[in-house]
Amino acid sequence: MTTSSEATRPFELVTWYDTWNEAGLQNLQNGRVPLGYATRYNLAFGHLAEQADGAYSVVMEAFAAQVKDLILQQAPTGVKIYASTRPLTSGIADAVDDNRWHDNRSTTAIVAWLKANGYGGLVIDEEDPSVMWDSFLGRDVPHFVEQLGPSFKKAGLEIIVSAPVPYSGPSNVYGPRAVELFMAHVAAIELQDYSDHGTIDDANKWIVAGIPAEMLLGGVGTERNPTLGVQTPLAAVKTWTKAAQDMKLRGMFSWRLDNDWAGEREDDAPTFLGAKTVYETVYPPT
Repeated sequence: MTTSSEATRPFELVTWYDTWNEAGLQNLQNGRVPLGYATRYNLAFGHLAEQADGAYSVVMEAFAAQVKDLILQQAPTGVKIYASTRPLTSGIADAVDDNRWHDNRSTTAIVAWLKANGYGGLVIDEEDPSVMWDSFLGRDVPHFVEQLGPSFKKAGLEIIVSAPVPYSGPSNVYGPRAVELFMAHVAAIELQDYSDHGTIDDANKWIVAGIPAEMLLGGVGTERNPTLGVQTPLAAVKTWTKAAQDMKLRGMFSWRLDNDWAGEREDDAPTFLGAKTVYETVYPPT
């Protein structure tokens, strides 16, 4: 069911920003990054590591604190910044086990860390198949969001799932309880697809499976990386963004602003054409 607040929510514009490359940090320090193109920034990446008391909590990359502070200083008022778990070696499986045996203490530690460090939530970008869906051991993403959900809600934090290969549908990616648990505990799902399938096909599969459109964000690849082939053509960026609006999705996200249509080296002279195209499709220049 769509609530009145969901019905009036502005179309969400999301991008990722790396926190491991000093060049991306320097572009922020020099005021070169158009931070008005997004309303939420996911910082890439963190992972869950064991703490002194045995609980697992968030550890971000070297430049995360500086990147976060600069975005907050330079971006329009109201911008959101979320921490994330990295696609592989995320620590999720260990945190799930620790929660199971120690009264959800890793959830408590994660919530405390996010609140203390000024993040609005956690983005789960898991791409290890044994953690995406490992129903036999129960150490997977659906179990993790079930453990996090009540405490996150109480703390005013959001859980975001950034879903790889979304054209497979939620149950094929995350298992038979994905729809039930995501509906109960997840604020939004980013459809992480830069292939020929695209936002329209992906969103329809998730909607048919039972995830409402207002939870879904279409995705485009704006990274300058010809080797990986993850750069969505600008014409498709525009088409998919317009489709997301027409389908009444929550918004669109791009991977990633620091390397958006940049040079051959990572974060080298980004031109931001991808994020600009998304933004100007939603807010056409007058």
